[in-house]
Amino acid sequence: MTNNLFFTCGFQREKDWIVASNRERVSSVDKDKMISILNNIELNEGAAGLEFIPEPEVGISELSVQCDGERYLFTLVEYGKDGEFLIRTKSDFNGTPGLVYFEGEPYPACSVIEDFDFIKRVFIELLETGNVSYELMDI
Repeated sequence: MTNNLFFTCGFQREKDWIVASNRERVSSVDKDKMISILNNIELNEGAAGLEFIPEPEVGISELSVQCDGERYLFTLVEYGKDGEFLIRTKSDFNGTPGLVYFEGEPYPACSVIEDFDFIKRVFIELLETGNVSYELMDI
């Protein structure tokens, strides 16, 4: 596994914010530890991410999830071969297209989901392979 992949996770319990992992190098985070930490944001206000530092010129830069206590803003940032900035979201989205509000801001409906098991599955795939298949997250 690439040694420049870092994991971050923080969440809110009552009035306190807890940082469970702060840009921890993935080589020191195994799958079970990452899932255990991720489970803290399920239905709590919080956020988590896996990011490549430094960012690659081509390929995945960052996978991130933010929870408002009920739903998840879930995106993957990638740089294309021609330098284009791509944002990938859940590929099998079957809701109504358009914008939805998350934390008071409009986002494409396909980027706001309720399936936390899907989120964990994508985090595991990126952790284990360094990539996320287009079958899971697409442009």
